[in-house]
Amino acid sequence: MQHLRRTTRLAALGAAAALLCGVPGTAEAKTWSRTWSVPAAVSVKDASDLSNSDLEDALMVEINEARAANGLRKIWNFDVCTDALAEQWGERIARTGRFEHRDQGEIIRRCDNSWAGETLVRGTALSPGDMVDLWLDSPGHREIILSPRARRAGVAITNDGQGRTIGVVNLVRHG
Repeated sequence: MQHLRRTTRLAALGAAAALLCGVPGTAEAKTWSRTWSVPAAVSVKDASDLSNSDLEDALMVEINEARAANGLRKIWNFDVCTDALAEQWGERIARTGRFEHRDQGEIIRRCDNSWAGETLVRGTALSPGDMVDLWLDSPGHREIILSPRARRAGVAITNDGQGRTIGVVNLVRHG
């Protein structure tokens, strides 16, 4: 399974390179391959032992649990284009320190989506559950996490130079 995730990441990087070079990319969705094996509740201590890729998977488990608890369908697919843009945005925040949302029109246009919503979080000692709790306590972010329009996702966990974790989740609906 780890090989599949790495292959998917390479595909996402290729899509990102195509986007940066102005080459039109196709909106491709892949199934979240590792969410079945990630523990549903990851503590802060456990989170420090996980790779950013594993944290991304654990974060989707937490998001899906919140959605299911609110009678919404789970998001089992990630969109390669949207995931590449989430990764780029997380890296930009880490590099510049500017903690701000991107124009969702960019995600809609570049990835052939009909709807997009973004949630951001930055802090230290955050578990995926902490991240989702923070978003659910914020009316605007809660609306995005619990949107019935969401069908696919792009997720990035990045670390900045101050040791903070940055989480970027873009939920989208294709076409």
